[in-house]
Amino acid sequence: MRHFDTWVLRDPYSIWHYYPTGQRWRDTVRDLIQSRAICSPENNLSPPIDWTCNPTPTQFQFQSQQQSPLLRLPAEIREIIWSYVLTNSPTPNTKNPQTIHLVQLKGKIRHVRCPTPTLVPVAPKHQQSQSPNQPTQSDQPNPSLTQNRHCCPTTPARWRIYDGRVAGHSDRLLYPHTHSDLPSTLSNSHSALLRVCRSIYFEAETILYKGSHFDVDDLYTFIAFAASLSSVARAAISRLTVQWMPIWVPMAGLDHKGSIYAHTHSDELWARFWKSVASLDGLRELGLSLDLGRFTSVVASTGEASISGQRIPFGIKEEWVKPILRIRELKVFELAVTARCDVLAKGVIEGELVRDVGLLREELRGVLCAPRERRVKGMMNKRRVRLAITAA
Repeated sequence: MRHFDTWVLRDPYSIWHYYPTGQRWRDTVRDLIQSRAICSPENNLSPPIDWTCNPTPTQFQFQSQQQSPLLRLPAEIREIIWSYVLTNSPTPNTKNPQTIHLVQLKGKIRHVRCPTPTLVPVAPKHQQSQSPNQPTQSDQPNPSLTQNRHCCPTTPARWRIYDGRVAGHSDRLLYPHTHSDLPSTLSNSHSALLRVCRSIYFEAETILYKGSHFDVDDLYTFIAFAASLSSVARAAISRLTVQWMPIWVPMAGLDHKGSIYAHTHSDELWARFWKSVASLDGLRELGLSLDLGRFTSVVASTGEASISGQRIPFGIKEEWVKPILRIRELKVFELAVTARCDVLAKGVIEGELVRDVGLLREELRGVLCAPRERRVKGMMNKRRVRLAITAA
């Protein structure tokens, strides 16, 4: 077990690597790692805390905390202080919210505060007279959809690196985020305020999540992050951008158990991620960016050109889209697709992508921006079947 612990600390997810002796790990050990029964960030996190219950006076004693000069300030002043510390603004900024890149480092969920503000889409003039219940969309997509975390080059997930020779990133480790300079760019100071005492935590908990735009490019990182939050904090998350690079098409039965990406790209993980996103009752702005990687053209001797690259079918009836359809009550939804192409490949696929992605974007807006179905208790009983009585 001493050798196993050393291997886990070095590279917990390289389940197909060999020992120096030439022996492979047993199938049972590899299955445990792939199923995230061990070496998982979720297992290292504290169990989710449910603050929805009404604590009795004997559970929490705040008398000693109220003697603090800070807590004796008026509630309005305290809220301004909390907002300044957590969001660098006197009130949660709805026009230019701070962007928080979620990352996974050494089995822990951490974050990097992006120095570039996230601009909220503004409706064109012909849409500003719409009903408040109708979704507000813009012709200009959110910049964070297409920047692919270029604003913070230490934060992209390992498989989203365009070139394996990118300086600072490791190809040998299978952690989601491997840049050598990432530890020095992590943000730690602002959220420490929530750990001072329970009084401050209850007052300031939602300010951090309401005034932030969360950005994630690893599915399991967000699942573990959401599982660690209280129900109040989860309900306060209102903005989320997902930057995803499919190694293979999700929900198409293409999972490869022997692949080094089996623990980060699977149908089960794709469904779990969108189920977690759909459970965010306060989510109002969602952006989805699909990074298709590189497309290259090869011209044969006959003069015919073939395009190689990751193709993904676009359509609201596709299997990979169905888990997304659980989401409701969005005000803003944006869909972007990025790819790197040579001149010939761009001329072949650009028009096709623009047409298909535009159609899928509008169809998803019609579903995701619709209100949730409200079921009244007592109305869910199936209609009683009536039997016809006939004479003998």
